Amino acid sequence: MTPRPTMSTSWWRRDAGSASVAIAIVFPAVGLLFLALAQAVVVSVARDVALAAAEEGLRTARAHHGTAAQGRTAALAFARAEPVLQAPDTTVTGQNTIVVQVSGYAPSLLPGVRIDVTRTARGARERFTVPGQP
Repeated sequence: MTPRPTMSTSWWRRDAGSASVAIAIVFPAVGLLFLALAQAVVVSVARDVALAAAEEGLRTARAHHGTAAQGRTAALAFARAEPVLQAPDTTVTGQNTIVVQVSGYAPSLLPGVRIDVTRTARGARERFTVPGQP
């Protein structure tokens, strides 16, 4: 005569394997959340690099004998030195107020996602002035 299963042993049998199913359901969500967090960090760093490149281009272009071409070259050199900003492009505009815009995109960790990054820096062109004259 076999012993009749008690309430606790039948519950155990019905629950056998449920942990594996729960892990199979939760693990992709946790992995996707981790990748989204890592993607956010990469985008943040790419934005910082774009802003730093724009400021470098602005510093060069707004100098006393600086030109827009020199500012563009400096911004592109800075952006290309950092691999986190891909396909950087730069525009430099303005005569008295210099505007440097650096754009590109962040490397993608999530499939099918492309996040464009654009940062702008602007400032007045440096010039010598005489007290009492504009």
